Amino acid sequence: MVHEAPAAVPTDGAPTGAPVPRRPSRGPGDRTWKIVSAVAALALVGFVVFVATRPRHPAAVPYPVSPPTTLATGTAAPAFSLPRLGGGAPVTLAATAGRPAVVNFFASWCRDCRAELGAFAAFARASSGRVAVVGVDANDGDGSAAQPLLAQVGADYPVGVDTRASTATAYLLTALPATFFLDAQGRIVHVALGAQTVASLDRWTRGLAAGGTG
Repeated sequence: MVHEAPAAVPTDGAPTGAPVPRRPSRGPGDRTWKIVSAVAALALVGFVVFVATRPRHPAAVPYPVSPPTTLATGTAAPAFSLPRLGGGAPVTLAATAGRPAVVNFFASWCRDCRAELGAFAAFARASSGRVAVVGVDANDGDGSAAQPLLAQVGADYPVGVDTRASTATAYLLTALPATFFLDAQGRIVHVALGAQTVASLDRWTRGLAAGGTG
């Protein structure tokens, strides 16, 4: 009987002539992925460090806003004499002497001014002369635009036309509407900026009519 010689076995355990398996080679795509992963990790670490170490800024503090300049309380209201809207005798501050007075500066182009005209008309009717109400149509041309607005609310108090805003300037006004509350001696007791209501007019004139300061 003939026996075939056994095949030689190599030292690494693989039969002679059999192909030796190779490890898959790592291409450029694997290296790129590693680089991208490393960069992303570094970016994340940097962001965490930034958040943890950034300085804590205090809360924002708004800048103080000063109110518009007006005449100081206790001073005498500047006298004026203006053409009367609709014609007639001039409108003067002197005509209010001996009575508390409310002097309202307004203009037809001022939205808040239009909103308060009804309150002044109602207050003037209710006050029955105990408090004088005077309107000053300032920097509003010849007053023709304001006249229908006043008629619409039934305003019957005297209104002077301050065409060049000279009276408004004497009262140091830079915005409308503005209302000055005067005592019977013509001294300024209170200055109200913005649209007024019947309630606010009542509040400030209650003390004036009684001889106080409101």
